[in-house]
This record gives sequence, structure tokens and C-alpha cells, in this order.
Amino acid sequence: MKKNIFIILVLLVVSGCATTLKPTEVNKETGLYDTSFKISTNGTKVRKEFKEEYKKLAYVKTDEKSEEYNNFFYNSIKNINKFEEVNNKDEMEQMVFSKNLSDEVSSVSDRIGLHNLQKHIGNFLIIEPYVEWKGGYSFFSSLKAFDAHTGEIVLHLENTAFNWSGLDQPLFFPLLNGLVQWIENQPIPEEQSNKQATK
Repeated sequence: MKKNIFIILVLLVVSGCATTLKPTEVNKETGLYDTSFKISTNGTKVRKEFKEEYKKLAYVKTDEKSEEYNNFFYNSIKNINKFEEVNNKDEMEQMVFSKNLSDEVSSVSDRIGLHNLQKHIGNFLIIEPYVEWKGGYSFFSSLKAFDAHTGEIVLHLENTAFNWSGLDQPLFFPLLNGLVQWIENQPIPEEQSNKQATK
């Protein structure tokens, strides 16, 4: 994953895509990021019940070596205003130290360590965004959410897009909007397949 993120960032810089990885605010009326794009056809892979206990804390678990990528997803998930607290890796580690839990929680980088942490602080949501360059202008991205108590995936969305003038609106915003729609128990719109569109 780390190699993929590095390659993607290099490609974005070289291509001059100034509208990629730019955190912004949600639309105040809709509560969603402004985009006309939807996630790909059959892009909702897993959708389980959103539990109110998840609202206490969301841990945005991102690639460690790409600060721009980390900041984009961290701030974008913070800006949806659906969680009481949104933490990155540094903040999760600081929590472990401040609560004197370093003997019980050896790492916040794996689900076993995070499962041990939830025993002390209560359940929370682990959100893992992912992006991959598929060659040419084609990109793939996914967003997975895990229940810290059970370790199971409770939301898994996938999306693909072409990078003509940036990736935020076609690739990332539909996934982030899908997260909001899941939290609010609303439908997550998907693109129609060519077969469906011709019916």
C-alpha cells in the first residue's frame, strides 16, 4: 500500500492536478461533499448496521508515509461532523500513553491492539481509506470501516475514476458521502451499469 500511495502522489504532482487531496467543507444544506459523481456500480460491498456507539470516536487509519494523503482523509472525515472525536495515529498513540495503557495496548496499527484498546475506552470505528493507481489515468479507491470490538468490516465501499482534472470529486467524495449516508441510514447511490441504463 505504501508504495502505491507514493507512486500516486508522484503522478499527481507531475500531472499538475491541483484539485486532488484538497480538504474542504461539506455542503451545509445537504451535509455531503459537492459532487455529481456516485460510487461505481456494485460499489457497496458490505453495509451493516451503523451503531450509535461508533459516534464516540473514529480512528482514521491511513498510510504512514504520505502526509498529504493522511491529512486529506483525516480532515475530510472530521469535516462531516458525525463523530464526537476523530483521531489519527499520533492522537491514538497519545491516548494510549495518557491513559497509561501501553502495557495492554502494544500498537494502534493492527486490529488486535485496537481491540484491546476498546476494552478500556469503549467501542469505536476504525476507518481505512485506500487508493491505487491502475495505470494511465485510471484509479481505484476504497473505504472500509471496522468495528473495533469484533474486528469485522461493517462498511466497505469501492469506487473507480479517471483522473482528468483531479480525483477528489469523481473518486474520493462519493466514498466520503457514502460514509455519511451509511451513518444516517440513507441509500448510497451507485452509478448505473450500461446494461441497466439501456433498459
